[in-house]
Amino acid sequence: MADAPLYGGIELGGTKTVFAVGTGKGGIIARHTILTRAPEAVIADAATFFKEYGQSIASLGVGAFGPIVIDPAAPGYGRLCETNKAGWSGFDLVGALAAAIPVPLRLATDVGAAAVGEARLGALRDKKMGVYLTVGTGIGGAIVSGGEVLPALLHPEMGHIALQRLPTDTARSTCAFHDDCAEGLAAGPAIAARFGTSLDHFAPEGAECEMIAHYLGQLCAQIVLMLSPERIVLGGGVGGAPGLVRTVHRATVHQLGRYAPAAVGHQDYLTAPALGKDAGIIGALVCAIEAIGEMA
Repeated sequence: MADAPLYGGIELGGTKTVFAVGTGKGGIIARHTILTRAPEAVIADAATFFKEYGQSIASLGVGAFGPIVIDPAAPGYGRLCETNKAGWSGFDLVGALAAAIPVPLRLATDVGAAAVGEARLGALRDKKMGVYLTVGTGIGGAIVSGGEVLPALLHPEMGHIALQRLPTDTARSTCAFHDDCAEGLAAGPAIAARFGTSLDHFAPEGAECEMIAHYLGQLCAQIVLMLSPERIVLGGGVGGAPGLVRTVHRATVHQLGRYAPAAVGHQDYLTAPALGKDAGIIGALVCAIEAIGEMA
């Protein structure tokens, strides 16, 4: 019997990039993590990592930060749009990867890949409609219906929804485009600019976590009112800060002022990824499997 095919996955984040090789069931057998540097350096590192597996790699799934054109029929497919990440605006990611790793490729956003992983194997598996929200270097969201990420003109930019600042908050937004969006007020760079360190250095009930939870609670409340998802999964490096999911859930319910289905108040309505920090890379491997029409 021929060896089972292997699949490649790339989770391209604003701070770090993960390469992985996995099986047809989404299992990871090898991985490598690098800092996200200049695009040419990241592509070179990807080529080096996957070269070891040669023709054993059947296809590649990529979850990339954005904004990025993910519709294969659209002009500029696979190219990043104007982004906060220096050096990446306009970069032809799909073209560069196709030249370096010539196998079938399926592209998703980084949060879209994580959403696929959770929809197939994790916290959104039994939900007809859910949202995956990631809070890290940036803030992004993906809407999942029937196990698939909903198609869109580009892709949802939930992190750039405008929020109401706290009256005492005079900190400068770290978003290059907006003064009061969720990403500019509550993503990792905004937290570092405010407090001088990451959120996991503070007590879950402290003023620092409460402020960020207040902003993320506003964002989640707007998602509930707009989409009424059956569950929201909160992931990303910031999302994984101790106690933050619970505090954001409480803030979400408070923001809604009881104007929401009773299910929103259940303790598992807002939850951490069941796949943990591997949601994105496992989702990328699932995308790779689907790139050639196979699903174990």
